[in-house]
Amino acid sequence: LGELSRRHEKTCEEVFRVQRQALFMKSERQAAEERLAAAQKQLAEAQDEARRLRELHGHAEDSARLVRDRDRKITELSKEVFRLKEALNALPKSRGQPQSPPDTAALQARIRVLEEKLEETEMRHSKVVTLYRSHLLYAVQ
Repeated sequence: LGELSRRHEKTCEEVFRVQRQALFMKSERQAAEERLAAAQKQLAEAQDEARRLRELHGHAEDSARLVRDRDRKITELSKEVFRLKEALNALPKSRGQPQSPPDTAALQARIRVLEEKLEETEMRHSKVVTLYRSHLLYAVQ
């Protein structure tokens, strides 16, 4: 009877030790699962941020392309305005009525139209550059 009592006591101690170890393992497992969930959340956030940055980079590239196109168009319009002004200045100057008033008036009208287009294009270009800079600033931040 004494022997059974000692075995029972040892068995109870063993069961208690195993239960305590199981409880410790369970808490360790829960902590690991929480760390895993936090890491997965951070990964998802990082992937979202990377996707957003790729989109911003695409927008920035589009803006850069628009800026180059606008610069090219502004340059072309400026050259044409300059060429037309040179042509207007090269017209013979007479003391009375110009020899070909319709041509001069047409050229002056064309110059005005081109100068207006140039101003409008420069304004759009400025807006695109501002947008491009804000995209780059946002991407950097």
